[in-house]
Amino acid sequence: MNVNKYDKKQIKQASIIAMWSLLNLTFLPVISFIILLNKINKFAANSFVAYHLNFAIKLNLAAATALILVSALMILLGGFNTGWTWVWVITYFISIHSLFILLAVWMLVRAWAGNKMGYKQI
Repeated sequence: MNVNKYDKKQIKQASIIAMWSLLNLTFLPVISFIILLNKINKFAANSFVAYHLNFAIKLNLAAATALILVSALMILLGGFNTGWTWVWVITYFISIHSLFILLAVWMLVRAWAGNKMGYKQI
């Protein structure tokens, strides 16, 4: 039997953070990230909630970096007026951005379960 060592309040706060992370990657890009940044100093450094907050911020920064990199590549390799632009955009959103969304959903499920990201060996 799996005994959860975190209380319901911490699980709820971590779940809310994971939801803001997912919203940042999907519907509310900048607003959600600002909300995540406003929560930085509100939790104990080694807490379950701070772990999920740090993971969410790193995940969203990685997604922003990938988006900026792909945009820069599009500009350097022909601009936005070529046919290759759609190849880059569709490839990015199907492969890379959907991976970031999948990680955010996984983080949300792990937060709901009261677990950190990663796995436990049996």
